[in-house]
Amino acid sequence: MKLSITAAETAPAMAPFVLRGSYLEAIETAAQIGYDAVELHPRDPEEVDQRAILAFCQKKNIRISSLGTGLGYAMDQLSLTSPDERMRELAIERVCSHIRFAKESEAVVIIGLIKGLVKESENYQAYENRLIESLNRCLDFAGKHQVTLVLEAINRFESDALQSIESTAAFIRQFDSKLLKLHIDTFHINIEESEIKGPILRARDVLGHVHFADNNRMYPGKGFFDFKKVLDALKKADYQGYIAMECLSLPSAEEAAQGAYTYIQKLLHD
Repeated sequence: MKLSITAAETAPAMAPFVLRGSYLEAIETAAQIGYDAVELHPRDPEEVDQRAILAFCQKKNIRISSLGTGLGYAMDQLSLTSPDERMRELAIERVCSHIRFAKESEAVVIIGLIKGLVKESENYQAYENRLIESLNRCLDFAGKHQVTLVLEAINRFESDALQSIESTAAFIRQFDSKLLKLHIDTFHINIEESEIKGPILRARDVLGHVHFADNNRMYPGKGFFDFKKVLDALKKADYQGYIAMECLSLPSAEEAAQGAYTYIQKLLHD
């Protein structure tokens, strides 16, 4: 398992992205600490200098593990399930922009909040139908570029559908696509799951990406979540992907980035 750290140029103050500001500076910081990769959260990939980012990653011998799409929802109200067809089209195009960037960086593309909310649709069936249709279109485009999409299980206080590992894994399996995988996050696991090992092992066939944050969304080690149990389950599931630190940049970005790395590295080698 490899470690990654989240970074965003601009984002709401309490968004759980550790490094803020210039992506090149974030890459520099991550490389100095020892991270294997960075997880970038561009609002719109077309607005960042992708060539410069990729070149600097190569220079610093660090990868891009993943690209987040959430700011498209949070800042631009783009949703794959919007009742407004124009907004759905814009959301699909935004995801495709991330896919184009991901092809060059060999990253996965996260489908989190951009999946939208049931309450924004007429009912659950309308929501699910639109999500399936939108994801199929995104997967068609992803297939042309051989990019994996990872659908995140998000807790009940932030999402009103696909909240648990089991329900999200079951939804993913109906697509029968190797390019759609499950994304789990310990902050959401802490709320939605009654235990850790079982749900992870039962979803091992579709597991594609992992986020770490403590129960209070601080960096790992600043709360009481049992990361050792998660790591043991991931090892037993033979998970070979990245673990990205998606937590609050408190008390400072530098302490959160270094503290998370030190804490998880120790657990990995105990």
